[in-house]
Amino acid sequence: MKASAIASLTVAAVFASAANAQPPLQSNYIENQAVFCEGTYALCIKAPCTPIPSIDRLGNYTYDRAACACQIENGWSMGPGQCGDRIPVKNGHLIYMISTYSNLFNETDAALTCDKDNTTWALCYGAPCVADERNVKEGKGLVTCTCPLKQSRMRTLGGDSNTAACESIWSAATPEAFDFANQHYAEFMRQHNYPHNPPANMCAAQAK
Repeated sequence: MKASAIASLTVAAVFASAANAQPPLQSNYIENQAVFCEGTYALCIKAPCTPIPSIDRLGNYTYDRAACACQIENGWSMGPGQCGDRIPVKNGHLIYMISTYSNLFNETDAALTCDKDNTTWALCYGAPCVADERNVKEGKGLVTCTCPLKQSRMRTLGGDSNTAACESIWSAATPEAFDFANQHYAEFMRQHNYPHNPPANMCAAQAK
């Protein structure tokens, strides 16, 4: 077996062990932290993610978090924490903010479900993010969010409706949490007569 293959197996095993040691993710983790605020936020529900490795003194690589390429948006979003705590903070050229949820991408992207219990995905809801203001134009741009990794069934707007994308890491949610956010956000916006997109459709191949 090649050394690279051995290394990948070791990293996978270490991550699986770390994931199993984490407390189980509650199905209502979004429902219990759904505060609506208007302002600037990071939107990650279709973001691709890259694991952030660490190495111990024995040379073992591990990872339990990922860097996710999210989008800076402006408007209403749903997330944890009070609105005053979610205002972006500037330090030099850097802008810090947290990742919250809106259905802004529902018009162009469908929901992809990955059904394997060992699917690795990033939980970006409430995650810390940072952007370089020099890359932000008219209040929009890329922002990098550091998100804890989970293993379970998941649902995301990423992956371009291709089930092969389940082998990559995406910012996502459990199917139950995704559906709650999808419906709850739309209902809040409808009740307040705010413009919004309808709940996301399922990928055509999975909607049967």
